[in-house]
Amino acid sequence: MRHIRFTEPRSGLSARCLLLEAEAPQSCEFLWALAERRSSFDAVHAMWTGPEISVPIPAGLLPADFAASAIAEENATSFPDAGEIVLSYLAAGSIKGLPPGNFYDIGLFYAGGGRLLMPFGWIRANVCARIVPEDLMQAQADFRTIRRNGACRLTIETAG
Repeated sequence: MRHIRFTEPRSGLSARCLLLEAEAPQSCEFLWALAERRSSFDAVHAMWTGPEISVPIPAGLLPADFAASAIAEENATSFPDAGEIVLSYLAAGSIKGLPPGNFYDIGLFYAGGGRLLMPFGWIRANVCARIVPEDLMQAQADFRTIRRNGACRLTIETAG
């Protein structure tokens, strides 16, 4: 069982997540590869999807040595639940208005009521990790702090 951690210094976020490797192997490999590089990305509280911190990642922002490829639908949902980490993949040119190239988005859902209804319609995302139960309550408080503070920089790293 492998774990990753999401951190954000201003809110104090430090949430360990269990990778759901049996259910979403491709998505887990994507997250693990980012975590091994201790990658950081801008993140915002989502506008349309409910209780979510969204980490949008155009392929051009991935680390230079990162092999970004298409990610198949696996363990997909349109209704993520509290503590679930989802990965969305949108192929280059599939949605009008996205940056050039493939597009990825990591969604960290911290409460019930999540829904993946975007301005261009419903999407499905791969549920590929879950915040460990002992970290969930504090992570929920930290995510609410991020919501109040606005945009932030999240780091993804491996966790023992």
